[in-house]
Amino acid sequence: MKFAAIFVLFANAFSAGMMFLASVFISRYGGKDLFGFFSVILGLIISAAPVVTFGMDTAIVRFLPKYREEGQRHLVSGMQRFVLAFAAILSIIGGIVLAVVLVHFRNYSFEIGFAAGICLPLAVTMAVLQGAIRADANVSRAVVGEAVVRPLVFSVCLLTLYFWVYGDLSLLTVVSAYAVALAVAMLSALFLVVRGGHIRWTSAFNPGMADIRLWLQLGLNVLFSQLAIALLNQSPVILAGVLLSAFDAGEIGAVIRLAMLVAFALTAVNSVVAPFLSTAMAKDDTWELQSLVSRATGFSMLVAVPVCGAFFIFAPELLSLFGSDYGAAVPYLRVMLVAYGVQAACGPSVALLNMTGIHRAMTKIVSVWACLTVIGLVLAMTQIGMMGGVVVAALSVAGYPMILAILCRKTLKVDPTIFSLRFLIQR
Repeated sequence: MKFAAIFVLFANAFSAGMMFLASVFISRYGGKDLFGFFSVILGLIISAAPVVTFGMDTAIVRFLPKYREEGQRHLVSGMQRFVLAFAAILSIIGGIVLAVVLVHFRNYSFEIGFAAGICLPLAVTMAVLQGAIRADANVSRAVVGEAVVRPLVFSVCLLTLYFWVYGDLSLLTVVSAYAVALAVAMLSALFLVVRGGHIRWTSAFNPGMADIRLWLQLGLNVLFSQLAIALLNQSPVILAGVLLSAFDAGEIGAVIRLAMLVAFALTAVNSVVAPFLSTAMAKDDTWELQSLVSRATGFSMLVAVPVCGAFFIFAPELLSLFGSDYGAAVPYLRVMLVAYGVQAACGPSVALLNMTGIHRAMTKIVSVWACLTVIGLVLAMTQIGMMGGVVVAALSVAGYPMILAILCRKTLKVDPTIFSLRFLIQR
């Protein structure tokens, strides 16, 4: 698991770095308004992806190790095929809805709506394929499409469009470049699935209705929790674009994109540790669960602490990369850095709860928290302005992981927080 964690960490670092540079490039060469508009559309795509995935990519990781442990071979590859077809249909419908919303309610052009809409099926298909790879504990391969291919192709497309094709950036070219990047990333994930034999396309598949209901039940809970978490991260950007201005959306988008780098190691270990947690849960091994989450938290904090400290000190220089007008956002960035530092210190509670069957309680907590956050953001932004929205966003980002960590402690007797490092010393 250590090699996989290190590879995933570097892959996520590469992804975060490339997307950061792409954001700077768009802001510098396309202007603040273009960067703000793209941040809003990207936020919509990221927020909508969990809806059309229906959480079924997580269901694959949750149940396949269990089926292998129980010897139910007929459900292993069959479940993957079912989820792939199910998610593909939902994602196409979701893409059409997103395109209609952008064209008819936000007055974007048909071309922009089409480019943004096609991103959903591509992102969802890639997520399911990566879930199939991750369920086989091949977590390092699973992140290649999303963390390496997608940001690399997106950056290459932006450079090509600006320097060799159009000499300018527009919302259509930027969104189209992102769609092309997702398409190449999805094809790379498909190639790895076929080459690694992670899905047996012709094997027998005879699921019962009880099996399908179980998958959909978990998927529904994961759907709401993932949607809620996506809203918690993206709602400040979306609401700033709706309630304030495109520049405000770009400003808060730059702040959140930088601040989230503090917790990117936690994101990496969440994807790495999930199949191992599922296997430990299938064996009812509480000590192994504690050991896994303690190591995951320690690994993520090794990255989070120095990144948070460096970004806090050099916040003015980092924001100046986006343009001279971003200097006023330095206090916003420092507040959000502290919030994401607290989130990293709370450990991989989301993966732990999803893989151990406590997803219903987590879904209720995160969904209610997301609703309260959206209400708080609307009130704060309209009554106080951007600083009020940032404070609400920071409290939201730092608050729900602490509640989930308490839930883990109460229900599973497993501590996922930074305090769990004592178990590694004891062992």
